[in-house]
Amino acid sequence: MGLFNFFRKKAKASDDDTDNFMARMEAMVAQIREAEGTHDDELPNHQGEYGFSTDNPILLTSVSESRKYLDKLIYIKPGSSQYRWERTGAVRSNIVSTPIDQYNLLDADFNVVTTIYIWPYNKVNSKKVPEGFGLMDVD
Repeated sequence: MGLFNFFRKKAKASDDDTDNFMARMEAMVAQIREAEGTHDDELPNHQGEYGFSTDNPILLTSVSESRKYLDKLIYIKPGSSQYRWERTGAVRSNIVSTPIDQYNLLDADFNVVTTIYIWPYNKVNSKKVPEGFGLMDVD
């Protein structure tokens, strides 16, 4: 290997490889939705308080819908404001086979106010919000 070959850019995955990967991922998500998703606001056999329990997560259709939802989520009390959020990981549930996304809601000083759980593989976006919260109308 010559010096110039060392600095040559590595070959990138072809567009076909990327398209095939995306198609497989979309098929996998569709299978999850079909097998475990619902048209309701909560999963069958849910347990715990809505949004605050891994066994009763907020039901949304994708990660991008999760972000939109979190950006509109507000705590309902006088003088409160919209919170920042951070994804802290994925956790297991006793209700569904796929991971539940865990998010911390942060106040203006970046203190954790609460933790909520979202399952981004549902058939429809739930219209329900966790107790004490609302969604801003940003349309």
